[in-house]
Amino acid sequence: MDRFESRCAAVARITSALLRRLRGACIALVGGLLLLGAAPSFGAIVLYELTALGGNDWRYDYTLKNDGTPAAIEEFTIYFDHALYSNLALAGSPPDWDSIVVQPDPGIPADGFFDSLALGGALLPGDGPLGGFSVTFTYAGAGTPGAQVFEIVDPLTFDVIARGTTSPAPTGVPEPATWALLLLAGMAGGFARHGRRLLGIAGIGAALALTGCGGGSKGDGQQQGESARMRALAVGSVGAGSVANVGVDALVLVAERRISRTVYEYDYRLRLANGGAALDGVLVELTGAGSGTQIVDGSVFAGTLAGSAQTTPADTITVRHDRLQSFQLAALRWNITQGPLLRGTAAVGAALANANVTVTDAANTPACHESPIVTNGIGSFTCTVKPGKLAPLLIVVAEPFGAYPPMVSIADTVPPAGSALVANATPLTTAIVGQLAPSGNALAVVANPSLIDLQKLATIKANVMAQLHDVLAALGAPAGYDPFTSPIVAATPAQSGNTADLIIEMLRFSNVNGVARIGTIDNPGGVPLAGVAAGPMLPAPSGGAVALGSTMQMMANALRNCFALTVAQRVLATDTTIPVNQGGPAVTSLGAGCQNIWHANYRHAGYAAGQRFYGLLRDNTMVGAAFSLPEIMLFRDDTSAVDNDVAVLNFRYVDANGIAANTIEVARKFPGSATAAHPSDWWLHGNQAVVDSTIRPFIRRSEQLAPNPGTPPFASIGTSRYDTGLELYVNKDGPGSAGLRAARVRGPGLPPPGIVLTRLNPAFISEQTWMNIRRKDGNTDPAAATFASDPNIFFLQRTVGLAGAEATTVRPNPNAGNSNNTAFQGWAHPLDYGLPPGTPNFIDFTQLRAGNEYTFEFFYDGETAPRHVETRTTLAPVTPATFAVNLQWIDITAATRRYLDPLDPLGQALATMNLAWTANPLSETVNSAGVYTFNGSTVVNDGIVPVARGATTGTAIAPQNASFQALTNTGTSGRTIQLRYRMLDGSYKDSVVRYN
Repeated sequence: MDRFESRCAAVARITSALLRRLRGACIALVGGLLLLGAAPSFGAIVLYELTALGGNDWRYDYTLKNDGTPAAIEEFTIYFDHALYSNLALAGSPPDWDSIVVQPDPGIPADGFFDSLALGGALLPGDGPLGGFSVTFTYAGAGTPGAQVFEIVDPLTFDVIARGTTSPAPTGVPEPATWALLLLAGMAGGFARHGRRLLGIAGIGAALALTGCGGGSKGDGQQQGESARMRALAVGSVGAGSVANVGVDALVLVAERRISRTVYEYDYRLRLANGGAALDGVLVELTGAGSGTQIVDGSVFAGTLAGSAQTTPADTITVRHDRLQSFQLAALRWNITQGPLLRGTAAVGAALANANVTVTDAANTPACHESPIVTNGIGSFTCTVKPGKLAPLLIVVAEPFGAYPPMVSIADTVPPAGSALVANATPLTTAIVGQLAPSGNALAVVANPSLIDLQKLATIKANVMAQLHDVLAALGAPAGYDPFTSPIVAATPAQSGNTADLIIEMLRFSNVNGVARIGTIDNPGGVPLAGVAAGPMLPAPSGGAVALGSTMQMMANALRNCFALTVAQRVLATDTTIPVNQGGPAVTSLGAGCQNIWHANYRHAGYAAGQRFYGLLRDNTMVGAAFSLPEIMLFRDDTSAVDNDVAVLNFRYVDANGIAANTIEVARKFPGSATAAHPSDWWLHGNQAVVDSTIRPFIRRSEQLAPNPGTPPFASIGTSRYDTGLELYVNKDGPGSAGLRAARVRGPGLPPPGIVLTRLNPAFISEQTWMNIRRKDGNTDPAAATFASDPNIFFLQRTVGLAGAEATTVRPNPNAGNSNNTAFQGWAHPLDYGLPPGTPNFIDFTQLRAGNEYTFEFFYDGETAPRHVETRTTLAPVTPATFAVNLQWIDITAATRRYLDPLDPLGQALATMNLAWTANPLSETVNSAGVYTFNGSTVVNDGIVPVARGATTGTAIAPQNASFQALTNTGTSGRTIQLRYRMLDGSYKDSVVRYN
C-alpha cells in the first residue's frame, strides 16, 4: 500500500464511526428541508469533473455555487497537495474572473493552488452554478485524483471566510435536494470562520470519506510534526565567523499565514547539528535568502547544544515568500555564533537548586535570551546576554518554595561575544549590593535600579573583603578571591563544596537596628558590614566551627536516605497513648534506614526524637523529600576537656509535592562516639529542655480598616502601623505542662524583673495552646499571677503608619508619656527600664542581636520557687518597626477583605470564612492563619487556621454551635484576619488586617 492509500485507509478507519452517527442526522436534516420545499442556503459549493488526458495528466473542471454563506464570493482558492500534484496549468477561466495557478513547492513544503478573483460582480447567494474554471496537472498518486480543500477568502484581507472540500459533479442538472447533499458533503470537511488561513483543516477525514478517498487535499496540521514537515538535508550555508562544526540541517515548518494572493509567511523551527563539543549561548541568524523570499524574523536563540548531537530549539524564524517563485533552500545563509555569557552559581553554603533567576538591565528590562532561567541541581545557571544590553546587569535569585530569602548580585560588565563571565548570587553578594541602598536592603536596589553605582559598588566590595581578611585566611581563600566572580562549586548531599562555597557557609548576615552586620557561625552578631567607609575586622571562626562543615553532608544524607523510604519502612511501631503533657504520640521503633541519626538521649523542648518527628516520619508527602545541606545558624565551641561543641542547624527540605519547609535542630559533638553506621562524633541531640517553650523576634504589619481611628465610635482602636517585639511561647498543654501555672522570662530587651506568662481563663478561651502575658514586674506569686489577658507578644516599638514618612516614624508606646506603666502589660514603657516617662527611643535595638540568651523559669501549682530554669537563644535579631517597611509582605485578596466590611453581606454572622491571599515570590509563604471576632462581650475565634505548605487559601471554622460575630460600624464589634508567615530563620512574622 503506498503513502496515499495508507492515509485513506487511516481516514476511513477514523471516520467510520463518526459517519455512522452523522448519517441519520444528515438524512433527517435534508429530508426536513425537502418537506418544507426550501432550497438549502448553507454556503459555497465547488463541484469538479475529472478528465483523463493520458498518462498521469488530468484536468479538473470546476463549478462554483453560492448557497447563502458567505453573502458574496469574490475570491476562492483550491489546493493541490505538494506530494501528489505537479505541473499545474490554467486551462480555463470564465469572463470577469481572473484565475492563476501556483505550483506546489516541496522545498517549503507547501501545496500548489488555483486561485480565482472576481473582476466584476461577486457571486451572490442563489447565483450560479458558475462553470468554466479548469486546471490541468500531473498526478503522482495511486488511483484517480479526488476531492480537494477549497477556501473562500476576503480579497482585501485574505481572511478565510469559509472552508470546505470539492465534490464530484453529479450527472445531469442538480436539483435542490442534490445541492443540499453536496453541500453537506462539503461542510463535513470544512467550517466557516474568520481569520488568517493557518495550517490545519478540521474534519478533513470526514469530507474525504463522504466524497471518496481518491485525490489529494490540503490536510496540513496547524502544528506539524517534524517527520511530516521536515526538510532533512543540509539547509543553505554557514557564513564566515560562525562557530565551527555547527550547521542547520533541517527546517521544520510549524505554521503558515496567507498575506496576499501569492505571498505567504512561514514559521520554521531549525534542527541544528553540532559535530563538536557542547556549546552554550548559541545564536542563529538567517542573513540571506533567495529571490522572492523576505526575512521577517531570522533570529533563533538555540541556547545549549549538546556535543555530537542534533537539537531543535523551540524558537522559530519567519520568512515571507512569493509563491510565484520557487523557494530556494540552497540560497539560505546563516550566521551561527555564541553570545556573551553570564555563568554563575546560586549558593547559600549549599547549592540552591530549582531557583528562579532574573537578569535585568538598568532599564529593568530582561537581559537574557533564556526564559525562564532556573538553577540546576548544583545551583548553576547561564544567561546569554541579548545584543545591546549594557552593564550593570542586576541578578535576582528567588527560591520558589520560600525556603530561602531572595539573593541579589550585579554583573559590572558584559563579556565579549563567545566569552563568559562568572556572576554568582549568594548571601554575601546580596549583603554587598544592599549597601548601595540607604536601608541596607538589596531588595531596595531591585526596586530602584538607579541606586546602582559601579564605582561605589567596587569600593564597598573592597572594604568588605578587607574586613574579611582574617576569615578568608583561616579558610584558605585563594588570592584575588571575589565573591561575585570567583567560581563556586556548591556543596550538595552528593558533592563537597570548594573554598568559595565554604566562605559562604561560615558567614552570617543580619540587620540590627537598621544596620547591616556580618558575622560567622560562632559569632553571628559579628561587626557592622563595611560600606563606602571601611568597617571593623571580623575575627576568624574557630577551628571547630570550620571542621563542622564536613559533617553537614553526612547529616543531610542520613535524613535524605531515611525519608527516601516509605512510611511503612520508616516507622515500625508507634505509641499513641502517651499524654500530650508528656510529649504525645511517639514513633517507638524505626526502620534500619532511619536509625543512627538521633542520639539516644535526644530531647528537644520536652519531646523525644520519636515525638518531635512523629508527624514527619508518618507523612506520605515526605517520601522522597529532598534535604539540603543544613545551614549552621549558631556554633558554640566547648573549650573544656569534654569538648561537647554545640551547633544549631537549620534543615531545609522540599517534600514530594514540591513544598518547602524546615526544622531547626540542635546537634552536639560527643568525641569518640562515631560508628561505622554513623561516621561522625556529631549527633542530633536536641536542646535538652523539659518544657516546650521558645523566644523569637517578632515583626507585624497591622492594617486598620475602621474609619478615623481615635475618634468615636472608634476612639480606642489603633491605627495602621508596624509593630515589633519579642514573642514568648510557652506551651500550656505540652511537655512539662502538668501543673504549670506560670513562667517568667528575663533577658535583653525585656524589663529586668521579667515578663510573667500565665494560662488563659478556660471559660473564655479553651482552644489556644500557649500562655499569654500577665505581668511585666516579675511577680509570680499565685495571687498576682492570675489568668492572662494580654497576648504572648511583648511589644517594643510601633510606627505612625504603613507608608511614606509615617512608616519610619516612631509612635510612642501606650502611656509611654505618663507614669502609668501597668495598664498595658504587653507594651514596653520607659519606667519598666528605670527611665522617666516620655524618654524617646528607650529600647536599644543594637543589643537585640541573634545569639542573645534568655532565662525561662517555670512555676508549678503549690510551689513558689521555679522547678525548672532553662536557657533559650534567639537565632535572629529583632527588627525595629521603623525598618519593617523594607521587608516583603503578603496581602489578603479583595474577596477576603469583604469579611471586614460591615456593609458587605459577608460581614454578617458566619460559621466559616474562606480566606485567600496573594502570593509574593519575594516573601515567605504563609504557615497558618487566624480569625478573631467579637461583638459586645462575645468573643469567637479560630486562632489556628491550618494552611497546607505553599497554599494561598485556608478555611476558618467557628467553634461548634457558635458563629463568627457579625461586624457592625458602631464600634461595638470587630474582626481581625491574621496571616502567620513560615519563617525559616528562627523569627516570627505576621500581618493582620482588622476592622476595629
